[in-house]
Amino acid sequence: MTSNLPERTYTEKQLTRVKATSRVIGWLQGGAVVLGGAILWRFLGWIPVIIGVVVVGWVLTKLLSRSKNQKEDEEEED
Repeated sequence: MTSNLPERTYTEKQLTRVKATSRVIGWLQGGAVVLGGAILWRFLGWIPVIIGVVVVGWVLTKLLSRSKNQKEDEEEED
């Protein structure tokens, strides 16, 4: 896939700068997510939390019941 690309050697200075820049961008993204969550929590209160818990519970129930139903189907076939 990368055989047609020219080979590039990066200097230690370039690698250090990219690592620092990516770390800063990661912190900014994380801060934005936390800030957005705090603002959402402030405006909507417990409603998103309750909806999230219900959705996670429903998904887990579906996943667990599906694996249980598959086991029962396999036992019936034997």
